[in-house]
Amino acid sequence: MKILKNMLLLGIILLSLSACQKEETMDFPDYDKNWYVVDDNPNDSVSHAIYLFYKDFGIPVFINDTIGTQQRVDVFNHEYTHYETLTLNYSMGGLPSAGSSPIVNNFTYTNRANVPAFLRYLRKEIMPILPKVIHIQSLFLVDQMTSYAFGSYAFKGLNTLVISNVSRLSTMSDDEKKKMKSAILRSALTDYILNQNEYSSLLAKFYQVSRSLSPTKDIYNMYQGYLRQYVTGADPNDWDHPTVQEVGFLGTDPIYTNYTPSSTWMDVNMYVEASYIYSQDEFTQLYGTYPYIMQKYTIIQNIINSLK
Repeated sequence: MKILKNMLLLGIILLSLSACQKEETMDFPDYDKNWYVVDDNPNDSVSHAIYLFYKDFGIPVFINDTIGTQQRVDVFNHEYTHYETLTLNYSMGGLPSAGSSPIVNNFTYTNRANVPAFLRYLRKEIMPILPKVIHIQSLFLVDQMTSYAFGSYAFKGLNTLVISNVSRLSTMSDDEKKKMKSAILRSALTDYILNQNEYSSLLAKFYQVSRSLSPTKDIYNMYQGYLRQYVTGADPNDWDHPTVQEVGFLGTDPIYTNYTPSSTWMDVNMYVEASYIYSQDEFTQLYGTYPYIMQKYTIIQNIINSLK
């Protein structure tokens, strides 16, 4: 009995020592650093402009996807360098295509000298319109970008909103600036809209407008030539109808141009962006003869208006 007690006591001591050693190894006091706090540097005009933007809107601005480094020690007491990076992909909003999740494929860095002018543009054109409920963890300004998503102007990643064409701002036409503005707002809003329970019933109605026309096969990611076979009441011998607009889509998928929008994610993106490109009168002039488009447009407009 005494031997058993001694063994139990020895076991408790060893466990205590092991716990203390593990606790000491796992004590990383600064490893939860907030990488999204911006400090001022009044002696550097670019850094100061970034700081003032952060001070006014709470959004840090980066021109490199690696936003910091830190020397760390792992659980085996080995030193290593931690690189804090922006995540340029996002899958919670759905799939933009049948086989891939939203992701920035490649990009080129912009010159930091372009930043102050672009921040002035954001202050004037974007921030006054951006609904207060929309949270943007950071902005990543680049010169060029391609993505497996929608367009090349803006993209919402997991912890950043990427905006491209920064160096071209001063030479852009009014039409290009309008497209960039609508793309930025679309990127900022769509993820929020898709992931709020309060909009789920409205979005279900939005999807059903087009889906109800093809009861036997999902109308999303459908080769447009198949519409005549699967859309109720269509003439299978009429290769020209129905068009994607006639079944409620603004156009074919931006990436797979022979198909309808490849997902509900893409469909919502296209409508949200169009809502900022065109006034209501302009949109009606373009699409007023397509009743299913107008039904879906009304739903998206109601959602956007509720955010203001």
